[in-house]
Amino acid sequence: MLKTLRRINPVMLVGLAVTVVCLILFLWGPGFIQAISNYAYDALLRRVSEPPKSGRVVIVDIDDDSMADPHLGQWPWPRYLVARLNDRIFESGASVLAYDILFSEQDRTSPKILTARIKRAFDADVHIKGLPDEVHDFDQVFAGSLSNRNAILGIMMWPVDRPADMVDDSIDPFYSSYLSFMGKAKLNPIQFLVQADTMSVPILALNEAANTAFFNALVDSDSVVRSNPLIWAYGPKRVYPALALEAVRLDKGISSGMVFYDENGITRIRLGSYMIPTDHAGRIVVNYRTINKSAKSGFYSSFPTYSAKDILDGKVGSRELADKIVFMGTSAAALKDLRATPLTQHFSGVEIHATMVDNILADDMLLAPSYLTGVQAIFILLTGLALSFLIARGRSWMSFLVTVAMIWIAYASSVLLIQEYHLVFVPVWIIITIVIVYLVLTMIKFWQEELQKKKVRDMFGTMVSEDVLTYLEKNPGSFSLSGQKAEATMFFSDVRAFTTISESLEPAKLSELLNRYLSPMTQIIMDRGGYVDKYQGDAIMAEWGVPFPTEDHAVQACLAAIEQQAALDRIRPALLEEFGHELHVRMGINSGTVTAGNMGSDRRFQYTVMGDPVNQAARFEPANKDYGTMIAIGETTYEAAKDHIEARMLDKIIVKGKTRPILLYELIARKGEIDEQRRKVTDLYEEALKAHWDRDWDRAERLLKQALSLDQEDGPCVKLLLRISGYREAEPEVGWNGEFIRATKD
Repeated sequence: MLKTLRRINPVMLVGLAVTVVCLILFLWGPGFIQAISNYAYDALLRRVSEPPKSGRVVIVDIDDDSMADPHLGQWPWPRYLVARLNDRIFESGASVLAYDILFSEQDRTSPKILTARIKRAFDADVHIKGLPDEVHDFDQVFAGSLSNRNAILGIMMWPVDRPADMVDDSIDPFYSSYLSFMGKAKLNPIQFLVQADTMSVPILALNEAANTAFFNALVDSDSVVRSNPLIWAYGPKRVYPALALEAVRLDKGISSGMVFYDENGITRIRLGSYMIPTDHAGRIVVNYRTINKSAKSGFYSSFPTYSAKDILDGKVGSRELADKIVFMGTSAAALKDLRATPLTQHFSGVEIHATMVDNILADDMLLAPSYLTGVQAIFILLTGLALSFLIARGRSWMSFLVTVAMIWIAYASSVLLIQEYHLVFVPVWIIITIVIVYLVLTMIKFWQEELQKKKVRDMFGTMVSEDVLTYLEKNPGSFSLSGQKAEATMFFSDVRAFTTISESLEPAKLSELLNRYLSPMTQIIMDRGGYVDKYQGDAIMAEWGVPFPTEDHAVQACLAAIEQQAALDRIRPALLEEFGHELHVRMGINSGTVTAGNMGSDRRFQYTVMGDPVNQAARFEPANKDYGTMIAIGETTYEAAKDHIEARMLDKIIVKGKTRPILLYELIARKGEIDEQRRKVTDLYEEALKAHWDRDWDRAERLLKQALSLDQEDGPCVKLLLRISGYREAEPEVGWNGEFIRATKD
């Protein structure tokens, strides 16, 4: 397990850890993050809010102007005045009138109550002459106005955290419910609802005359109303509708409704043809409408709003109220019925109920299904892992662009979902995860890259050219130190008869000679983009194609070998004169797929390559002795570089430890830099080689002698001629196809 973790990019590991932490925090839901999420949701809703859609909802406002009128006075108004307002609204053709007002006490201004109080206080009988008997009780006047009309009076629920086992049913003796429950779960669905253990209702006369519904608005932890119940439980058996739900029922003439539930809670409420999705507690997420600030009241409103005073004065009538669902409430500051919503901090409470009705009628209430929590958790994990992988593997500018794109996509998706599908998807935690992962991993990667640059410079500083070193520092991700497959070309060189040279020179002289030889050879390798793997005395091992990929690695290796031989030709006379030895160097080159990376122990290692192509390149260098050549290259190298070099096929050989033959070539010069005589010699040799493969010894010897007449010292021709002579004495075995078996590694 630990070995597996070590092989994983540490940036990926940190990214995974940060993502998991973000996921845990999301599922835990700490308060300060919830506050950020709420703020983001509010901003989103302000961005996508639309005007009311049903065109059916209006508000009658008991505003400051109404209460400032001397004929109306301060609230509460006498009930006969409210009755008159009630009559005017219904006479104007209103479909429903819902009061966001609680009439829980008798009207103390009623003549009946007033005379009784005077009698009690002063023991004096007071009679109001000329006052009809039917108006002695203003509550009865108001009750008469409410009777047989689609009027709804508000009740207030007093919430508790858990279901109340015992409640006083006598508080509301006229309770009746049109709601029934349907679900597969063998549970009491009432337990899922918002609960109350007591409530305040209108006085009996009014309660009997009108429909009732609760007008509570529940706030979140930051005192903002974002969702609100459509039904509320009072004790273990009673369920009350919200003002908005009752208004829709009366408007549509619906006599019954159905509440659906499952083992997780309430799922939806059916009211006639309306199917209203809810959360598990029977709440809907309010889709607030565009708000406008009233120049008259100074408060915000989404719906047509008319002053109660103007209705009583006859300035507002059927043109404004006919066939409307009317909500009566107050924006007067003294009555303090103001609520904070996602759109504004100054919203009349009645607007919330009006908005809920408009949502139901337009069928565009917002949806916040529980599965979105799982969806967001999945996206937190996916985006965190994807960004971690990109930062670990990609370039900084690409990571930045993708991070910005992810944030924009998250935001755009939330806007699209709420506009087109009314789904509340607030990707705050997705964005937080993206930002945290990006910042943390970018800092770690920057620190890691600085360490990597130092490591690269320490490791390759003397092994590659400055240009290549700069490239490796800027692109540490372009190669791996931990081992990977790579296409590369390997180079081995060795000084001929170096043992004899070393035995004849003093150590200081030998060291100086090696430095004089190795310095220009190394520089040529580095200038050609090669990596000097190691020195073994006089021997050089180098690679092209690693530690960073190079498409023309075979070409560069071949050209480097040619240039090294040319440089050796230039310095050979001076070295002979100074050290008494003439240096000749054999080289072997081969290409193929290798494993490249840091090899060694935990405490000491080196970047190098391993694999069969490496072993073959090492065998090709001493194979030059069999042919009297200086540079031998493998078939894969020849095929990759043949358009840039001059070479001849030397032989079909089987190296030590192998059973399959491979073609071996002599690298002669750059493309086009071979004279006609040398080309003629190589052509004759290749014809002779193929003839000897066909066991046509006579033709092969004839061709070789013709080639030697042009160049008596051509090593391959001399060696092949001797081999053919041996074959004449001892014929190759049956099944021989021309291959030459090298029995030794050196």
